Amino acid sequence: MDTNTNDYILVLEDKESKKLSVVSSIDAEGKVQTVEPLDAHSGQFMKFSENDSIFKNFMENFTRQFNDPSRTGLYRLVADKVESSVMILQEMLQQPQENEEQLKLMRVNLEDYAPKEQLSRVNEERIDWNELTAIGITREQLKASGNLEKMLGWGKSNLMPIAVPFGDKTIYTEARLAFREDTDGNLALAIHTIRKEPRLDFPFMGVEFSEEDKKILRETGNLGRLADVTPKNGEPFKAFISVDPQTNELIALRADRVRVPDEIKSVKLSEQQKADLSMGKAVAVENMISKAGKPFNAQVQINADKKGIEFKFDNTPRQSVTQHVNQEQQKGVSRKICGVELTEKQQAALNEGRTLYIKNMVDRAGQPFNAYVKFDKEENRPRFYRWNPDRKQEQGEAKVVAVAEENKTQVAVNNEGKTNEATKHVKEPLKKEQSEPTEKQKKEVQKKKGRKI
Repeated sequence: MDTNTNDYILVLEDKESKKLSVVSSIDAEGKVQTVEPLDAHSGQFMKFSENDSIFKNFMENFTRQFNDPSRTGLYRLVADKVESSVMILQEMLQQPQENEEQLKLMRVNLEDYAPKEQLSRVNEERIDWNELTAIGITREQLKASGNLEKMLGWGKSNLMPIAVPFGDKTIYTEARLAFREDTDGNLALAIHTIRKEPRLDFPFMGVEFSEEDKKILRETGNLGRLADVTPKNGEPFKAFISVDPQTNELIALRADRVRVPDEIKSVKLSEQQKADLSMGKAVAVENMISKAGKPFNAQVQINADKKGIEFKFDNTPRQSVTQHVNQEQQKGVSRKICGVELTEKQQAALNEGRTLYIKNMVDRAGQPFNAYVKFDKEENRPRFYRWNPDRKQEQGEAKVVAVAEENKTQVAVNNEGKTNEATKHVKEPLKKEQSEPTEKQKKEVQKKKGRKI
């Protein structure tokens, strides 16, 4: 017999008829096919290797088909001398209580492969909005940007500007936000800040990356294999590992929480394609149908950040966040200016030297302002104007200023840390179009100086 002794087969027990049979295949509808447990049928047996992903896919289909496991038993036997092994199993099943310990070693527990329940959405009543307000984020901002819906589904927001208090100072940066439960079941805010590059030279949840692993992660954003990860204060598990393209943070996704689909975009996957996907590999799929009804080809792969399938349409190496930012800077106008997302047409207009009037921009202190914007190609940065610099005013051309006049003091103080005589003792950020302290701020300054107002 030309059978690898490391391979095993699955023996199906019909508890009503007391009949044993060997799994041979799964048909197009997902129905399990079996043959008699004879050595002569060895070539028809469906064989599995240890930790084989095909086994996991089979079990998911099996548990969906057999809704009443009390009528069915499933046992794993070495794929060698099947006839004699099945005869021994048959004898043991006739006295199950006496042979329980041995049967337990061979029995496949169907509950381990039952479909996992979907996590319920985050209950908004559990959210501490003060925690978000402390970093300059409001519910209205999250809702308007579409990020609230993502976060209520336990996903991460897109990159958002945040202000983090740090002693007497405030650090302004961008981050992705998410809701997570701590070990006590309390809902907390997780802040995922931008990293210069993925930390691949250090162990990640117990996983040490080889040079080949690092190369693949940098080029594709996915590890391309399953990894054995060990979380703090938790049990080890197999996981897909990917790089968050917006923050360069490493993400691990439990493999047992991912169901490889039977078909993608109207294309039925082969067992080998499903097996490769479940092991983290990229798989080429042709003639998929887009939402517009057009066929397309792509590489598909499990991505931990997306918590499912991602499509790759070419072999262009993945760019890190730093590379992307640098490249955007070299090209000219970035996709965001002071928190306002630009459309492709707006970016193109600025790159062509045209002027746009942009509302609701936000300075580094989180204060809004409006201004005409024109891109300075020599200094590779946007400039802000009170009047449209491309139009002549009644008394000659508009004066070219770096910031719109009504916002000049606000932006200088909040963005550049500059002060004048009126604002040098004011510690909090200036509001929109504010150029001097408010009465309340004046009183606080005088109070600190020990003077009587």
